[in-house]
Amino acid sequence: MINSASALLEGFKVVELGQSVAGPWAGTIMADLGATVIKIEAPNGDSARSWGPPFIRGDSAVYQFMNRNKLGMVLDLKDINDRGVFDRLISEADVFVHNMRPGSVEKLGIDAMTLRTAKPSLIYGDMTAFGSNGPMAGRPGYEMALQAYGGIMSITGTEEGGPIRAGPSLNDFGTGMWTAIGVLAALVRRGISGEGCVIETSLLETAVNWVGLQMTNFTLDGKVPARMGAGHALVCPYGAYKASDHPIIITTGSDALFGRLAEALGQPEWAADPEYKTMEERLARREKVDAMVQAEVIKHSRSYWMDCLTAHGVPCTPIQDLADLVDDPQISALGLMTAPLDCKVLLVGLPLSVNGVRPPISTSATTLASGRETARSAASVPEGNNLFEALFRGGPTKYDTD
Repeated sequence: MINSASALLEGFKVVELGQSVAGPWAGTIMADLGATVIKIEAPNGDSARSWGPPFIRGDSAVYQFMNRNKLGMVLDLKDINDRGVFDRLISEADVFVHNMRPGSVEKLGIDAMTLRTAKPSLIYGDMTAFGSNGPMAGRPGYEMALQAYGGIMSITGTEEGGPIRAGPSLNDFGTGMWTAIGVLAALVRRGISGEGCVIETSLLETAVNWVGLQMTNFTLDGKVPARMGAGHALVCPYGAYKASDHPIIITTGSDALFGRLAEALGQPEWAADPEYKTMEERLARREKVDAMVQAEVIKHSRSYWMDCLTAHGVPCTPIQDLADLVDDPQISALGLMTAPLDCKVLLVGLPLSVNGVRPPISTSATTLASGRETARSAASVPEGNNLFEALFRGGPTKYDTD
């Protein structure tokens, strides 16, 4: 829980039964925004704890990134006493989110119907791989499988090199984001009606949504888009061009920007040429246009073109790696990376600010040992007392050693 002007969800209580990426990320978004989030783990812990190296005091850096600002608790939901603790948490919670495999929650008796019958105001977030119904509803799935099945790999890469996985886990993080968005909308609605609801998301629905623009075009023209590397099917010139020393990204999303690019390249007549004047004409001659631009860009260094193109108002950037990002002055100015108060490791914060303040990362992820201790503490809180309040009084304990 965060006390801050940017803690928009302060006062809301969330129970997260998340593992790997999607579930924990939904919980992290809400925790960063100030909600009180308790992350429930099985006795053997979230598998993402072992996704290293690198490790931070026994847990993977991946786990740390996805589970900051929460209080961890280890519970065996098949154990009657641990289940009692879980039920008390749910009775106090505003939100419950999970990304367990379909069928698992029914076996444990923590499905939406069971929990919401007991507490109709509960907002229940259910994340799966392939969706909650249909012939593939019960199947498990990970990021790459859903990038392949959901069409993302079909438009990523080059025709020569074949389909490739997009580097970021678009579906995992996207599903966590859509779940959080749904929960936030449900909280607004509940403020009016008093009723909770069930929010269902899946990696497949997220994947197809990412290619929604291409899907819309396909339903109209029946053309399966080609893999274009750094290029764009609907914009030209657009992509990576080789300067004399390093590549540079140039993007001209309109005819006006093409005119500015032509002027910057010393070829202002291009903008008036009927063969290149409009986007439609340039797309029809994509190879020729790209070759013309490349022939000019290769004459000077990337830094030269960065200055020149920027002066002409043409969008352009270098291609940065992670080492560049860590030292990037723009990212530093935005305050995007910060270390929790109890750990010196820099983490990337939420990509939003509230009245100029980025939601802080106050605490690092709870260790498994601390999660076990929290469960013991919870079991000792007498019935009738507020369990969330008792557990968070004084703040969660971090970094005990297993």
